Amino acid sequence: MKFHIENGGYIGTAEWQAPGQVALEMDDEGLRAWFARYFSAEDSFMAGPVESAAMAMHRRDDSPRAFEHAAFRLAAYSYKVRRSDERAAAHG
Repeated sequence: MKFHIENGGYIGTAEWQAPGQVALEMDDEGLRAWFARYFSAEDSFMAGPVESAAMAMHRRDDSPRAFEHAAFRLAAYSYKVRRSDERAAAHG
């Protein structure tokens, strides 16, 4: 799963490869370091029924689903993301 990231201009790509492994293709070393910290961070949330909810945590790079959620939450930092459609590129 790969996303293209923009913020007024093109930043680069972030690709989930395996649990704990996100490949970043970005020219700016400072931005690459920021995104590496961002995707390796943990999120905590309440899980379970309301009457017996418990805290749960996961890293943003643990699974494709967690990675996708983290990518779309980049909007809070004024980034725009779009998913790479590799199937279309392969057939185009």
